[in-house]
Amino acid sequence: MLRGKRGLLLTSLGLVIFIVYLAYSNPFPVLLEVGRFDPVIFALAVVINWVGLFFFASSWYVLLHALGVGVSIWEAVKAMFVSLFVVWMVPIPVGTEIIRAYMVKDEEGSDLGKAVSSVVVHKAYYNIAFGFLIGLGVVMVSLFRGASIPVRPELVWFVIVFAVVSSLLYGLILNPALLKSVYSRSPAWAQRNVFDRVYDPGKGGGGFLEAIDEIESAMQTLMSRPLNNLASLLMVAFHWSTGALTAYLVSLSMGWHIDFWVVILIYAVIEFIQQLNVLIPGGLGVIDASLTGAFVILGMPLSVASAISLLTRLATYWFELLLCGAVTFMFGYGETLKEYLE
Repeated sequence: MLRGKRGLLLTSLGLVIFIVYLAYSNPFPVLLEVGRFDPVIFALAVVINWVGLFFFASSWYVLLHALGVGVSIWEAVKAMFVSLFVVWMVPIPVGTEIIRAYMVKDEEGSDLGKAVSSVVVHKAYYNIAFGFLIGLGVVMVSLFRGASIPVRPELVWFVIVFAVVSSLLYGLILNPALLKSVYSRSPAWAQRNVFDRVYDPGKGGGGFLEAIDEIESAMQTLMSRPLNNLASLLMVAFHWSTGALTAYLVSLSMGWHIDFWVVILIYAVIEFIQQLNVLIPGGLGVIDASLTGAFVILGMPLSVASAISLLTRLATYWFELLLCGAVTFMFGYGETLKEYLE
């Protein structure tokens, strides 16, 4: 009940920020201007963003398939969409990874080690692709185009370093020797009441050491399939680029042309802010204002920048929320009905 009240409070705070932002930026005159908006290009942006979302889920399925987990690509897509919907409603650090690991750990051919390894490696690939595309954007804008970076260079490099360091940390999480060392050096009460809860011996589990063995076996299997890893990484990179491409097409739909690589850098900073968000669901109001501010720096009038930001968030957040929400409710209904009939 307390979590529910806190969630309602934070959602209300986000709505207040969003309303204040809309009142200040006032995008409505631009949106209502006859002939200004191209719905065909906007629809294309929405479709491309949805395609990227399916690629994101499929990139995780490629890792599960390499590990021999018996789930179909549609089941992987459903699990991904459910996890995204839940985290969009209630921001949880690495929430999508926790939810997906829980949903596949008991599937045919799966175990806790495979579930954890698949989501952690997938998250690491996301950050690797994230950092690579930002770095490529810097090179394209500053060296090949001779233009200035539209955001503070220190912030761009900080985002790149964050992507690299976080990927390395995810690698350490899957290091069996390190995990065993941490476990062996921990007090007995911590081993019993914290670590061994992963595989509760009282419920037939083998404790934390069994989980480590499963992770080690899963990582050996996964690393022996380089083509699956490469395919997953490329699909994640494609998903990440579709968000920036969506923003680029939305700006075109409003009659503004922005260099695509500049959009990459802007979207990277916004995505970074979104990753750090653990309070307001979907970064409601905060992300919108940040995206608008970035477009204003490029020389757009505030009302136009706000209109483009609003439409971009409509495509990359609200329409995604509707899609994932629909899948979530259909998935939940189907599972509940199945259990009832059995």
